[in-house]
Amino acid sequence: MTDAYARLQTDLARGWNTWDTRSVLTQVLLPDALGLSFGLKEYYRGTSLRTAQIGRRTEGAETVTLGPHAYDGSYTETTVSWAGITIRVRTAHADGDLVVLVTPTANQRKSALLTVAVGYLWNRAGTVSRSGDRITATGPHGSVDVFATAPLVDDPYVDIDGPYLAVELTGAVGVSTGRRRDLAEIARIVDAASAPYGQQDPHQDIVRDAISWNTIYEPSQSRVVTTVSRLWNVGKRGGYALFCWDAFFNALLAAVSSKELAYVNTVEMLRAITPDGFVPNVEQGTGRKTYDGSQPPVGSMVVLELYRRFGERWFLTETFDALLSWNRWWWRVRRDGELLCAGSTYFDPEFPSPQDIPRIHQHFGATCESGWDGHPVFDDVPFDQAKSLLAAHDVGLNSLYAADCEALAELADILGETAAAAELRERREVVVRAMESLWDETRGIYRSRRTDTGLLTERLSTMSFYPLLAGVGVGERAARMVTEHLLPDDAFGGEWILPTSPRYEHIELKETSYWEYRAWPPVNFLVYLGLLRAGEKDAAAWLADGSGRLVLKEWNEHRHVHENYSSIHGGACDKPNSEPFQTWGALLSLIVLMERGDVNFFADLSDFADPSDKESGAV
Repeated sequence: MTDAYARLQTDLARGWNTWDTRSVLTQVLLPDALGLSFGLKEYYRGTSLRTAQIGRRTEGAETVTLGPHAYDGSYTETTVSWAGITIRVRTAHADGDLVVLVTPTANQRKSALLTVAVGYLWNRAGTVSRSGDRITATGPHGSVDVFATAPLVDDPYVDIDGPYLAVELTGAVGVSTGRRRDLAEIARIVDAASAPYGQQDPHQDIVRDAISWNTIYEPSQSRVVTTVSRLWNVGKRGGYALFCWDAFFNALLAAVSSKELAYVNTVEMLRAITPDGFVPNVEQGTGRKTYDGSQPPVGSMVVLELYRRFGERWFLTETFDALLSWNRWWWRVRRDGELLCAGSTYFDPEFPSPQDIPRIHQHFGATCESGWDGHPVFDDVPFDQAKSLLAAHDVGLNSLYAADCEALAELADILGETAAAAELRERREVVVRAMESLWDETRGIYRSRRTDTGLLTERLSTMSFYPLLAGVGVGERAARMVTEHLLPDDAFGGEWILPTSPRYEHIELKETSYWEYRAWPPVNFLVYLGLLRAGEKDAAAWLADGSGRLVLKEWNEHRHVHENYSSIHGGACDKPNSEPFQTWGALLSLIVLMERGDVNFFADLSDFADPSDKESGAV
């Protein structure tokens, strides 16, 4: 870790924020890790709510609506409904202090308590004591007093270990740190902090809040990082989970407003690199890494874009070696001939995770490496046990690998790594030339090809448009794919786009699996970038319009940012495996912001679409 990156992490890990992944109602002061954990107790059933999460599906679970969240925690807003009680919780900063306004909006009654547990989290040093109507916490960086605006209730049966405040929820309640503040002062502070968030564009809100609500402090490695979903971090994943291509997409989303978060999401994922030299599919708090395989190589493309935006050379120095190692691993381990196949390499874990049992050195594990876990586009492709590979040159993987080689070669140029740049460009040329074999002239689209039979695979998917991002197929082929496959309502077009499989395959009967037919934000994003590179501006605008329509449906109805969406009705709450506040859902809004020119990402892509290339199939 360079000194510059260490300082960045230190600077980020300061102040009050929703740092604790276990509850959206916990505020933590870093670096001491003093936590104020807000909860509820109701007396009718004698139950308590200690933590709150969006998306929990157990019987009687709370319902959470996440409101605006500033990147630095200077304003947050949450609404929680549980056991017939609904509270609106708004927080703000005041000269380094935290102020919290809790307003009951349903079933105000004396039989409900607001509880505020105060303690040092993650086994950090500190003492907490209650004296009268205040709690005093003393840690390495000084003491903090905590006050409430309402009279305290002494209930020895509140389900909290350690000091806490408890007040009746018969009206609005304020909590403040540092010094005592009355309810009116707290309300004024909170209202002032909320002002910038009242009239913003919804797509800006979606990008900001998807990142802010999922940015946590990960205590086992003392780092700030954005995870894909708070709920996914707890339980079987042991406190956090970093997923490979998700992390790089998180970096792009963060870069809209926070250079620092963009950097940490990139660097922390690359720091998970395995001894074999590749970035794993996932690293999580249980100690598990997917030593059998990776995910699509979008890292170099993201790092190059971040460098173009922020221009800081140390960031390239921090990331280049891992990106180059990862790129070489693909060529060394996943190459079959002149193209790549997705795979899953056997390894023998000392303590096998139940999550690994169905995937290590198996067909499902190899499909996970594509990023499209178990999609039926791979159903007719056998897993070659001897090679540890799916028996197909995958159109999506090879397209993204060619784009990775291209971007990484440019990074090598910037760093003066001339030998590496030449190596990468030569490798890209080999892949691009070999991808000619994936063109299906009869159907007018790119498709994966079986390595065992030499035949094209049976089914199509939206990955067939990925070659455009690699500069492959620009020109007549791109125009044909757009006209014959992308835009028609009975193919990949329609009102709710993009389905991962064409609609003529009886979509209304088959939208049942995790990936099949659903609309996935990263797919829309990568296809959009490909259309930009191919110069298909009208199609790109069409996709941006459809992506915006899709993300706003759930946002306007529930303020959700989903992992995936129905391509039949545009909703997403219909499936339990569509996480309702997952970071990459915001890629749909990023497409809109880019199309409108509000965010100047990948502005160079249109430079590749030279009209002179229209006469040929590939660049």
